[in-house]
Amino acid sequence: MQMPEYTSGAMQLYYIRQDESKDYPEEHLENSNVGDIWYRELSVFDRTKYEFDQGGKEVTMKIRIPVYKGIDSRCVCMIEGKQHHVYNATHVTDKDGFQETELTLIRPEKELKIQ
Repeated sequence: MQMPEYTSGAMQLYYIRQDESKDYPEEHLENSNVGDIWYRELSVFDRTKYEFDQGGKEVTMKIRIPVYKGIDSRCVCMIEGKQHHVYNATHVTDKDGFQETELTLIRPEKELKIQ
């Protein structure tokens, strides 16, 4: 039995929020204040890339992190200064019984401001 290693890098998690105090709702990012979350990068297969391309989405990364249930498709991961929108978050158990969260990240339609 071997514990998972998260050595590909660290990310910061932001929540997508809406400011409805203006005439029209405006989205912005709010820091989750979780701190750095270390991740392990996974391979993105050609079939996955093709399927997402057909839907007009570009997969930027697939990563695994220690289990964190506070992530969903209303989140953005900041990795090396770039925004990656969370398309899907799946909670899995690896072959050794450790729980992890697998994230499929896509290029955001637009960069959101951090507030």
